[in-house]
Amino acid sequence: MPLKRTPKNTSESTSSKPRLATKTPASRKTKRPASPSHDATSDEALLALDPAYAVAPDIPAGVAERELTSLARLAHAQQARLSRIGVTSDKVDLLARFARRLGALEKAWQRARGAVQLTSAQRGLRDEAEALDAKLVAGGRWGCRDDAAAQAELSRIADGSGLSDTIQDLRDLVDFWSDHEGALGVTDITSKDLDRARALADALEDAAANEASDASAAHALELRNRCFWAGDELAKEIREGGRYAFRDQPKLAARFVSRYRTGVRRRSRRKVKAAEPVAAPVLGAEA
Repeated sequence: MPLKRTPKNTSESTSSKPRLATKTPASRKTKRPASPSHDATSDEALLALDPAYAVAPDIPAGVAERELTSLARLAHAQQARLSRIGVTSDKVDLLARFARRLGALEKAWQRARGAVQLTSAQRGLRDEAEALDAKLVAGGRWGCRDDAAAQAELSRIADGSGLSDTIQDLRDLVDFWSDHEGALGVTDITSKDLDRARALADALEDAAANEASDASAAHALELRNRCFWAGDELAKEIREGGRYAFRDQPKLAARFVSRYRTGVRRRSRRKVKAAEPVAAPVLGAEA
């Protein structure tokens, strides 16, 4: 039952002057704290993406970070025109955040990978394998410098990171040099190097299994991969928008591409063209 109010026995209660209404703290409107905005680059957002985002990148992470940063700067410089076709400044800002996040996650993955418990012997073999991997690739860049197909194959082999990738690289490079044996003479690569590559790949299998099973390293690698593909997806939209917006300015439109992927595609086309059989001339045909 509600309580009855009793008027205060004061002289003001009989005054003819109207009482001024005063605000009490309870009557003031209090603003609710704004809900935190969704950050597409956060761990939670990245882990919520489809499992397909966890696959390995097709571009080295360092290259991808630089390309995303460069694209964001280009888009910021051309923001006025891009905004008219729906490529907003918010999207460009997000692209820049993806670039920074990718760089940070790549470093985190390398740290986690380095912290995997390997024996001193395994670490020594890993370091030797990475150095030999680099030597075999560098020799191919020089020895097969005029062979576009060979260069495309070396680019494919060099992609990726981690001990499992290094092991696969060594095996692929042994096959590569088996196919390009004639170019060995202009390099400092010896048959002993190739034999050692085979032996190292076999010897490091157990160490690679340890790296793959380490929870921290696996988590760091998954985040790095997911960030790469999420950023790549946004970059694709901005690149396509840039080429559309500046279709009347071919030189500017051409800047809205991935230089890395363009180079790989160009080398692949050359590889296919070089593999096409040359039609034999027909005797008696007009020149």
